Amino acid sequence: SVFKPRLGANWYVGVVGPLQFDVLADRIAAEYELPVHFEATSLYTARWVQTPDEALLKRFADKERAVVADDHEGDLVLLARNAWHLDDLTRDWPDLTFAATKDQTV
Repeated sequence: SVFKPRLGANWYVGVVGPLQFDVLADRIAAEYELPVHFEATSLYTARWVQTPDEALLKRFADKERAVVADDHEGDLVLLARNAWHLDDLTRDWPDLTFAATKDQTV
């Protein structure tokens, strides 16, 4: 997945394992003839923030704007710094779901 933070200019690529970075870099080099360089980040995990309450989702995004991003479909994602950070936000926002995966429709 690709994530664009709401603050800052960096983009993040999320993968399941480090081998996926090599595969992605090879595909970009082969298909677009572009050099690719990935840098490690200190982020712990990404979680899709879900609720049927759009106002609540907006409040969360506004309050936590330093640690949220949009995925390639514009859905809100939390970029947690560590396990404590994720647990703390889960406790502070009990009406939100922080999903480890996102359902994909075809």
